[in-house]
Amino acid sequence: MAQKSYLHLGVPFFVGFRRNNPGNLAKSSRNFVGVVNKADSGRGNLFFAFASVAHGFRALIEVLITRITNPKTNTIRKLGPIYAPPHENDTAAWITQVSKYSGIKPDAVIQLNKDVIKRLALGIIKKETGLSQKVGSVKATFEDIDFEDGWALLQGPLLA
Repeated sequence: MAQKSYLHLGVPFFVGFRRNNPGNLAKSSRNFVGVVNKADSGRGNLFFAFASVAHGFRALIEVLITRITNPKTNTIRKLGPIYAPPHENDTAAWITQVSKYSGIKPDAVIQLNKDVIKRLALGIIKKETGLSQKVGSVKATFEDIDFEDGWALLQGPLLA
């Protein structure tokens, strides 16, 4: 089965779509499965590009598992300053919106299970990029099935 990819899209599509990076993961020294090089305009080059949407979801899931197993980043309120640093964003609004979208209270310790991680991932994506964008006749979407495809790409028994 061919995996969905939006690498062919350019501006004005949001970075998360045109780089198959639904979580808007900024480039770092981390070695994610499925990272590719893609020239982009503006700030796009500051973010990872992935071979497919599933690879982008896989990376986001990996990051979320790492963060929610750390007591310093195991709530939405604690994740807020990481995803929405106060010098660039309205961190309080980010926390409120991700909590609303995911159905997870801001100070609730995030449970390490697939359903909760999925709700959190989709809540973050809805806030960061949106779950869909249409430009002219072209529509890009991030859907539940994309999460499932990303989950299937995880290596090893991270979660049951």
